[in-house]
Amino acid sequence: GYNHAVNRLNTGSFFHSYGVFIASIASCILAYSGVESVLQTAGLVRSWKEIGKAYLFLALTVGIITPMVATLALSAPIDFARHEGDLITYYATFINGMPFGVAVAILASLTLIMAINTAFVASSELMERVAERYGFKWFIVTNRRQSLYRIHIFNATFYSLIIIITQGSQMILADMYALGLIASFCINLLSLLIYRYFMGTKEIRQFHTSRFITLLIWIVFVSCFFFLASMKPHGTMMWASVTGLVLLAGLLVAQKRAPEIREVEKSDSEMAMILYMAQSSSPEIHLFFRRPKEDLVFDGNPKGNEVYVTFYSPREGNPPKYAPNEFHFPIGKQGLYQHIVSLLKLIEYEMPEQKVTVHFGWPMSSWLDRLSIGVMVFKLMHLPGRFPKFNFIIEYKSGSTV
Repeated sequence: GYNHAVNRLNTGSFFHSYGVFIASIASCILAYSGVESVLQTAGLVRSWKEIGKAYLFLALTVGIITPMVATLALSAPIDFARHEGDLITYYATFINGMPFGVAVAILASLTLIMAINTAFVASSELMERVAERYGFKWFIVTNRRQSLYRIHIFNATFYSLIIIITQGSQMILADMYALGLIASFCINLLSLLIYRYFMGTKEIRQFHTSRFITLLIWIVFVSCFFFLASMKPHGTMMWASVTGLVLLAGLLVAQKRAPEIREVEKSDSEMAMILYMAQSSSPEIHLFFRRPKEDLVFDGNPKGNEVYVTFYSPREGNPPKYAPNEFHFPIGKQGLYQHIVSLLKLIEYEMPEQKVTVHFGWPMSSWLDRLSIGVMVFKLMHLPGRFPKFNFIIEYKSGSTV
């Protein structure tokens, strides 16, 4: 019981105890497979608090019923090697006879049908969004019953192909499912950490979670993933092959059909900005870096020696322009800071005789809440050393005028 579990973890070595803990969690990771089912119903409830009832039911099921049934079945005098595929139904037959075993088999079949339906719903929603995003309209055509029949046929064919490749081995399929499940948890938690790093909690106050606890859970799940990957080589190979093929197909499609490509084409060129500044007769140039969501008031008379630069994410779209001295550039893989450095290097090279003053907005967000703000300001502090001929100002204005 509890004392046995504590004694197993009390090995005298932190790393050994952590390894035992990870092995224990990873061995029962399939018990968490109901979480994604709850997530799919999140959009159907009136508020996020009501979804807690579903999580409570899931916790009771996973925490009480599943371990209890598994413990009883594993403690019975059964040849597990012969009944690997029908352990629970055989155990039901063993304790209460054939009728009870048939009833359990029927209930298990219904549960499996619900699980398959969950997989169909999740994959259908995913492929529908992918088809809408990348313009595959023919793939999401509905029939007269408003069913995405082409997606369902594709899913059925794909799942059947996986079963044929694995020869219906429940062990390999379970390993693939466990790896995919833990990988999805790792990706979701990492996405949450990245979002919190850049955006903080301003827009998700009601969903606030501890960043430190989220990081700890992510470390545990990543450890579980590597443990399962090392212990289940066949399942890992199959999962990695399928994931790699899907990822490769997605990358190839994204390179040609991603909507971000059109947004990048709408952006301005750096040389257009240089030519605009070169037309000014003023010996001093002012370069203002502004965020995409900042509102500027246009007074109808833009100054020729002032340029406003906005770096935007192609995924969010090119924001509207209100003046001819506004220039928008997309943020690429290099990151915002490297784009700023590249732009300043271009200005330094093309306009060596001009006096350049660079203006940055005053960060209003909490540096502890949005760690990216503190990191960005720390990087900006290195700019005067890299560009000693430029003037740098970090300022706050209640109203900006172009």
